[in-house]
Amino acid sequence: MKLLLLLAVTLMSASLHAADEPTNKAVYPLAACVVSGDKLGGMGGPVIIHYHGTEVRFCCHECVASFNENPAKYLAKLKAASANH
Repeated sequence: MKLLLLLAVTLMSASLHAADEPTNKAVYPLAACVVSGDKLGGMGGPVIIHYHGTEVRFCCHECVASFNENPAKYLAKLKAASANH
């Protein structure tokens, strides 16, 4: 009986801590790949990188290579979408 009570208290405590976590994480502003314009998730899960602290999502690994050739161009698109979001 004590074990059951301890388990119940532990579960209640865990659910209280989960409720304290923020639920308003920043939403990614684009539904399409910043390079190709193809829908994110259209070819499986999106490829996600963090470029100098900015999350960037791509439809595939090939688009990451294109991004790396001219990141400023694609970051400008992402920044514009974030401002409009």
